Amino acid sequence: MRKYTPLIGCLRHNPRHSRFPIPNTIWAYTLKPIEFVLLSYLCCQHSHGSTNVSPEMVAKVTHMTAVTVKKYLACLVGRKLITDEAWSLAPAFQRTGDRKFFTLPNEIFLLSLPPSAFMVYAYLLLIEDRRTHTCHPSYNTIATVTGLVKNTAMKSIHTLLEMGLIAVEPSSYFDKHGMKWTGNNLYTILPTQRAVDTFHQQQLYQLELDAERRRVRKRQERFARDRP
Repeated sequence: MRKYTPLIGCLRHNPRHSRFPIPNTIWAYTLKPIEFVLLSYLCCQHSHGSTNVSPEMVAKVTHMTAVTVKKYLACLVGRKLITDEAWSLAPAFQRTGDRKFFTLPNEIFLLSLPPSAFMVYAYLLLIEDRRTHTCHPSYNTIATVTGLVKNTAMKSIHTLLEMGLIAVEPSSYFDKHGMKWTGNNLYTILPTQRAVDTFHQQQLYQLELDAERRRVRKRQERFARDRP
């Protein structure tokens, strides 16, 4: 069962601080999904002015082990995307007026998304229409941009759909000969808070279910001991 972890270091209650920027150039580095998640979290920390970052803190928020975090932070240091001191962002990833950015909601770290799904979600937010919150990339395009294989990209979309982060609508079109063809899916980015609320409800239900299973097991054990 995924565990709920408070979002350490990121401001959540002030609407002005509910999102954080990531430079569009992040896609040029062909990062692995875990590297992408870690760098995104450091962007979140930098955006909110937090400089007190440790591998243990990052591991807790990103739902990874400290060993995994240290390994991939070292990779980011080697690629000169972060510094070796306090894991701060390199200048190329610090926000300036002449760089283009897209934003992610702080709450995304509360959902314990698999790294590949996190990366696909970020890509959908990169290309969404800011007025309608929709986009319609093909699976091949998603896979190419994120560096994932097509099947993983498709599974990631399914994960985002299950989590309530996106809605998916099939589309079709007619060619000049009148033939009907299947088009790309239309993705609508949904409010994050709804997904967070649903996730927490599922967590509470799972906790209650686990507690009931433990009670049943204890009753069975007592019954087995008391039998003559």
